[in-house]
Order: sequence, then structure tokens, then C-alpha cells
Amino acid sequence: MKRWLMAVALVGLVTGCAVPVAGQPAPGPTSSVAGAAPEVVRWVNNFCGVAKYMIASGGVSFDQTQAQADPAQAKKSVSDSLGRVVDVLDVVLHDLDELTPAPVPAADTAVEVISEPLTRARDKFAAAKSAVDAAPEMTVDLFSTVIQDMTEAVTVMNEAVEKMAVVSLPDEVRDAADQAENCV
Repeated sequence: MKRWLMAVALVGLVTGCAVPVAGQPAPGPTSSVAGAAPEVVRWVNNFCGVAKYMIASGGVSFDQTQAQADPAQAKKSVSDSLGRVVDVLDVVLHDLDELTPAPVPAADTAVEVISEPLTRARDKFAAAKSAVDAAPEMTVDLFSTVIQDMTEAVTVMNEAVEKMAVVSLPDEVRDAADQAENCV
């Protein structure tokens, strides 16, 4: 799998923090309107921080020329790369779990919508790593199994992106995104 494929899937997760704006910029209100509640801004900042962490963590990449030159090193490299993705998803799932309950209960839906498919994706990456680690050597069949598990994992992650696109966050949460450092 290409690293950019993972990045594209992960970038989609960040769209939950973005607020599309149509038209031309206009000056803000001149009256003193209070911003979002600090606990909501903090929650949104942490939510967007999880997405930023996933993007910054990158994806899985394999050096296919290395596989031909040194199959043992290729096996180790594949295992290490898959382990890294599993570790990243473990952190992401932990951090998402820490976001509940949200200060705005309807925002918990966003966490649930993302967590379920990411858990399934993590399990697919873990299965691929287990298959690599259990095999005495990297074979074409094993590599095919790994690619299949990774393809299924990325498909599941895309489901999360699609589901997130239809989740309607409360106005208070969307407004807080403008004040959250990790969302801009």
C-alpha cells in the first residue's frame, strides 16, 4: 500500500473539525459575543488533535526492492511498519475514548462513529502483523494476505470518513473549532 493512500484516508478524518464557509470574508460582530465554552473548545481541540496525530504518524510503506534483496529484512520491515500502525491506532482509540463523555452529549456520536471502524481497521492491521510474525519467512502468499488485510483496513477507515461526513455536530461544537488550535 502506498503511504499517500493512508494519508488520504486519515486526512478525511480531519474534515470533521473543518467548517466550510461560503462567500466572502466579512468583519466579525462588533458587540462582545462570548466564544464557545472553554470545556467545549478544549474537547474540540483534543478531537482535532487526535486527527492531526494520525496524519502526522503517516502510514505503512514497504520497500519492494528490499524484499527481493533480503527477504528476512523485508519481513522485519513489514512487521515493524504494521506494528507502528497498530501502535498509532491504539493511541488514537485510547485518546478518542478519553473524549467521552463530551461536554456536549451529541458530540459523543462523532467519537462513536469514528471509533468503531478504527477499531476494526486496527484489528485488521494487527492480524496482518500477526501473520507476518508467525511465518518463518516472507512468501508471496503471506505478502498477499498482508495486502488483503491492509486493503480491508483502509476500506474500513474510509467508512469512518464517509460516516463522519454525515454526522451533524452541534453548532456549539462547530463554533468551538474556530477557537481550537488543533482545528485550524
